[in-house]
Amino acid sequence: MKKISIPILLFLIFFFLHNTFAGIIEVPRKTRVLAAGDVMFDWGLRETMKTKGFYSPILGLKSLFETADIRMVNLETPVTSGNLEPDKIKSYVFNAKPEELGLLEFLEVDHVFLANNHSMDYGKEGLEETMKILNEKSIGFSGAGANLDSAYSTRTIQRRDLKLEITSVSAIGENRLFATRSNPGAAPYSLKKLVTFPGSKEESVSLLSVHWGVEYSPEPTAQQVRDAHKLIDSGFKIIIGHHPHIPQGIEKYGNGVIFYSMGNFIFGSKNQYLNHNLMAIFHFEGNRLIYCEVIPVFGKFQNSQHIIHPLEGEEADSFLKEIAYLSQKLDTKLTLKNNRAYLFFED
Repeated sequence: MKKISIPILLFLIFFFLHNTFAGIIEVPRKTRVLAAGDVMFDWGLRETMKTKGFYSPILGLKSLFETADIRMVNLETPVTSGNLEPDKIKSYVFNAKPEELGLLEFLEVDHVFLANNHSMDYGKEGLEETMKILNEKSIGFSGAGANLDSAYSTRTIQRRDLKLEITSVSAIGENRLFATRSNPGAAPYSLKKLVTFPGSKEESVSLLSVHWGVEYSPEPTAQQVRDAHKLIDSGFKIIIGHHPHIPQGIEKYGNGVIFYSMGNFIFGSKNQYLNHNLMAIFHFEGNRLIYCEVIPVFGKFQNSQHIIHPLEGEEADSFLKEIAYLSQKLDTKLTLKNNRAYLFFED
C-alpha cells in the first residue's frame, strides 16, 4: 500500500477540519420535540398583555422554543371572533381572540391539542371557527373534528429523520361535547380504541395527548397508571397529560415516558392552588428517543403578573426536587442538574 506523504496528510487534515467547521461536513443534529401544558388567554394573562405589551408574557420563552424542531401545547380554549353564544350550562367558558394566537405564532408552535373539556365552549360553530383559524395560521391540530373519525385522526409531523404520529383525546367532559359519527366535537378517551393506534415502532414514534385526572391533585389515580402502562405497551412512546392544572410525577415505563400532567403553561388563572409547571424537550436520533429534558416553568401568579419564563437557581432546584419525589413514587429516578431534570433511555 502506497504511503501518504506528510505534507499531503497535513493538507487532508486541514481540509477536513476546515470544511467541517465551514458546515460542509456536519454531524447530524438530534431532533428536538418540545411539549408544554395548558394554554388559554383569559383573565390575568390579558391584563399583563395590556399593561406590559402584547408579547410580554412569553418573551422569556422565545430562545428556548427556538432550540426545538417541533413544538406543541394543549390549546384549552376555542378561538372565535366573539360573535357566538357561549355554552349556557358550563360554569366556566373560555374564548380566545384570533389575534391572540399571535403568541403561539411568535413561539413558532407547530401543533396544538384540541381534545379537552373547553374545546366546545362556544358550541359547534366555535369549534368550526377554531379549526378554520388554526388552518389559516398554519398551526396543526389534533383531537377534534367534524365527526368522530375526523376527531380521532392521527396527525403526522416529519422533521429530518423523525416521523412523529400525534393523537389527542379527552377523558374529561360531558358526552354532549364529544364527537359522534355525525356530529363535531372532541375525541373521547377510549382505551380499547387507543391501543390499536400506534404504528410500527421502527417507522414512526407515537405520541398521545390525553386530558384526564383530578384537578389540583399532585398524583395520578391508580386507574390512570394502569391505563398509561397499557398504552405504552401498545406502542405509544410518549404520553402527555393535562387537566389537573398543576404538574404531577413523571414515569419511565418500559422504554416510554408518561407525563401524567404538565400543569399549565400560558394560562390566565391566579387561583391559590397554582404551582410552577413543566415543559419537556424530547431528544431523538432518528425515531429513537435518547433522553428527555424536563424544564421547570414559572407558574405561581397569585401575586404577580403573567410573565412566563424558565425557573432558575434555587427556585428551580427546589421545585424539581418536588417533581423528583413524585416521580420516585412512580419508580422513576430523575437526574437533576443545572436547573433541569433528565431521563435517559437505552438503545
